[in-house]
Amino acid sequence: MNDFNIDEMRQQMAILQNKLDNQTIVNDRTIRRAIKHNASTINKRYLIISIIALAMIPYGYWAFVILNGLSIPVWIASSVMMLMVVGFCFFNGRATRDSKLMEGNLQETMRKVATAKKRDANWLWIGIPMATAWAGWVGWEMVQKMDAQDWKIFVPFFIICLVAGIIIGLTVHFKTQRYYRDIIEQIEDINDQK
Repeated sequence: MNDFNIDEMRQQMAILQNKLDNQTIVNDRTIRRAIKHNASTINKRYLIISIIALAMIPYGYWAFVILNGLSIPVWIASSVMMLMVVGFCFFNGRATRDSKLMEGNLQETMRKVATAKKRDANWLWIGIPMATAWAGWVGWEMVQKMDAQDWKIFVPFFIICLVAGIIIGLTVHFKTQRYYRDIIEQIEDINDQK
């Protein structure tokens, strides 16, 4: 090979390296944008859940105590549960609410997100027994106030509401878990590119 061919190959290698560097920067930006989108989606979910939970406190008083004549302790238990949900959403959403989520150390960010994902998964161990006990208590108090004819209407309606609540709750939970998992995988992709 002569010097001309070697120089030409070096120029082509430099052009190829430049294109590769630009592609890596574009991929990095795209992944970071996707991470921010997933974090924003998690935060929106937590915000909506918190708003609904806070709205359930006064609504619960009207629906349980005034409309259906249930006991004040049922409403207090409901309110405490709703406040626990709001507290959990606020506490667990800290990892994804951080405005500098993608600006700092990616390993630290991934650790925080993985911890939040685990807490979100573990929330079921608290939420399901708590919701089950609450539903049983509400159902028992409602049944105490009814005659046999009203039971025929209430029991199927109550079961349908419970099943719908379980389906909606688990759907939201598993989608949130997927968003957490996507963030972790996207951070791993960025780390693999380096």
